[in-house]
Amino acid sequence: MKCDRCNKPATIHFTEIRDGKSLELHLCGECAAKSGYVQQAHLTMNEMLNEFVKAKAGMSNRDALVCPDCGMKWQEFKDTGLLGCPKDYEVFSDQLRGVIENAQHGATHHTGKTPAATMALEDSVKLRQAELSRLKKDLTQALERESYEVAATLRDQIKALEAALPPSR
Repeated sequence: MKCDRCNKPATIHFTEIRDGKSLELHLCGECAAKSGYVQQAHLTMNEMLNEFVKAKAGMSNRDALVCPDCGMKWQEFKDTGLLGCPKDYEVFSDQLRGVIENAQHGATHHTGKTPAATMALEDSVKLRQAELSRLKKDLTQALERESYEVAATLRDQIKALEAALPPSR
């Protein structure tokens, strides 16, 4: 359908009833704005979708939060992924909780990987602790058998191994 005034495609359609008679008016957005029928809002498709989602999700003014120290807005963080100052962690704590849970697959604390060097050290410590347990058990058995020379050798091995282990946490 064409605009009744300029023949552009009509995007606004009015039906007015006067004295029992129906009067239809078809206008393009520009002609409707010039005639005062509508105020043309210059919203991008993205802005319209954001407003729709906010309305449906009941998100109201959460995006309007602003850090009093640096002036950072939540929308700025969403756009850049960067916070402006340490105070932002407090100001946006509710929103950041959701971001962190998404990044950590539901966890609210760091659940990242342990570096390979740390894993190798932990494995080495576990092996030494297992060896230490075995030596202590052998020492107990040697003492029960009254094999004092074997017990002395085991005792020395235990002391050397304990000295090589890192201190207990």
